[in-house]
Amino acid sequence: MPLTSAVGDPGPFLIIFLVVAVVIAVVVIAAIQGAKRRQAWQTLAMRLGCSYSADDPFGIDTSYPHSLFQKGHSQCAYNVMSGRLKEREIMCFDYLYKETHGSGKNRHTTTYYHTCLLLALPIRFQTLSIRPESFLDRVGEFFGLDDIDFESDEFSRKFFVKCADKKFAYDVIHPRVMELLLQCGKVHVEAVGDSILFYCTPTLRVPEEVEPLVQRGLQFVELIPDYLIEQAKGAI
Repeated sequence: MPLTSAVGDPGPFLIIFLVVAVVIAVVVIAAIQGAKRRQAWQTLAMRLGCSYSADDPFGIDTSYPHSLFQKGHSQCAYNVMSGRLKEREIMCFDYLYKETHGSGKNRHTTTYYHTCLLLALPIRFQTLSIRPESFLDRVGEFFGLDDIDFESDEFSRKFFVKCADKKFAYDVIHPRVMELLLQCGKVHVEAVGDSILFYCTPTLRVPEEVEPLVQRGLQFVELIPDYLIEQAKGAI
């Protein structure tokens, strides 16, 4: 009598074993990668003289009004580095949110990851948004939904700028700022009130890439014209 007939068909059991093995392998690999990323964040924080927390001690997603923190559900900031650099309070962190679409068997959830930088501003800003221009933005321009254009054609092609006060946008985004942002690649910038958020697309940045983002964010704030700061102080 064949052995398979005596013990039964091992096929279903083999499939279940392989599925379980793959799931375990994925979990273990994710845990190892997470531990390596936390260590890299800790190393960066020590080098910059900042503090590090694996969790979010500041309630970032509920404490700040930036539009990124309003997207989706299950929002979470983690690997939070905080401190003071160049006399400016900073927070740098990984961030995720989820979006769920469909229902029943067609229900699916997508998780979006970003690495973010939050800086304190020396004055309160009008809401100002700078982000990479997309195909839909160009379609919108065709139908008259134009963004704010600048003297630099390259900057205007690559970035979509939105602000209720165009003069304020022009004051903040002068030629040196445009040059800086063009060096940053696909960066999103959103200033709301007394804080400004920078984050890159499409995914997490490795910690080694975070320090240049921090330095460019600090430089952006340093390039705010003195007359705007003086005007804001005079209005208090």
